Amino acid sequence: MSRPPTRDQLLSLRRQIVVVQYGKLLLEKKRDALLRAIEEDRRLFRELEKRFLALCGKLSFSYSLVRIFDGHFALRVLKPVSPPLEINSAFHVLMGCRYPQFESPYEGLSAESEGLAYDPALASLNLDDLLQSLEEGKSLVWEFINKKAKLQALGRELKRTLQKINTLQHLLLPSLEKDLKRIREILSERERQELFNVKRLRTKALRKQEPSRAEGASL
Repeated sequence: MSRPPTRDQLLSLRRQIVVVQYGKLLLEKKRDALLRAIEEDRRLFRELEKRFLALCGKLSFSYSLVRIFDGHFALRVLKPVSPPLEINSAFHVLMGCRYPQFESPYEGLSAESEGLAYDPALASLNLDDLLQSLEEGKSLVWEFINKKAKLQALGRELKRTLQKINTLQHLLLPSLEKDLKRIREILSERERQELFNVKRLRTKALRKQEPSRAEGASL
């Protein structure tokens, strides 16, 4: 919708442009903060990923030894006899980005308290190694999950922020500046026309006064 070319609209457009530019500046600061947070978390995530993959390799090797030397029957000790524990989660906010963080339900619990059908006297060394690797990897797994969830949430928030910046920079601001230029040109043209009309009326008035002056001088 085209704005009426008035001075009120001109002032309103100027205020809107200032507000949009300020909003764009804030979004750019948010973008920079998100980029710094993502870069730091990515660095930590890469380290976690290396440890996580090493853990997966160790677990795979231990599991293979148990399957080969102890058989499928020995793996029944890994089946919990108690119902699964509830996973608690909490939401955190960073630069307007809301992301979940999960808490391990097995924090501080041993194999006995978790309800595993495990008798150390009847287990082999391979099974001991497997259970020990699982115990060592508990905190790492949940740290890996939380870091990945945070990175995904920050990535989505960064994408939305970039879309807002692009909308302000390439759509809204050019549209407001175009309207501002159009209204300024129309008002300038009106001022020039009014000034021209004033000069023409003044010239006519002077021309009318000249004959009367000439008659007065002749008398």
